[in-house]
Amino acid sequence: MEGVVMHKTPLTSRPPPLSHSLSIHSLFPLLSHSLQFFLHLVTMSGIQQAMSLLITSFHKYSGKEGDKLTLSKAELKELLQAELGEMLGKASDKSAVDRIFKDLDSNKDNTVDFKEYVTLVSCLTVMCNEFFVNK
Repeated sequence: MEGVVMHKTPLTSRPPPLSHSLSIHSLFPLLSHSLQFFLHLVTMSGIQQAMSLLITSFHKYSGKEGDKLTLSKAELKELLQAELGEMLGKASDKSAVDRIFKDLDSNKDNTVDFKEYVTLVSCLTVMCNEFFVNK
């Protein structure tokens, strides 16, 4: 091949480490775990993926202020606006958020736990199903 300079590298030589403290060997467990998670996600059924998404979405917003296993009113408002804004329409209306929060907080502890959150998602899912079935 004319014009191309080929360097002969012995087969026994290793590539240089990525940095002094980071090598491919130290990354392997992380890459292996990420790959296992990805492969598991790919093999999950649709319902399992939906369940995973519900859990992930809840924990994306919970614990920003206070208990990491519950949603405060501000966290619920952020979740409603970001995840369900178009569906709920008035998720930015303070009185609407107050009513939703009050209705969801079944144990009256001024937080929304995962069970209470799933109640909201379940009710919305039933309403969507009824809408499309009756259409």
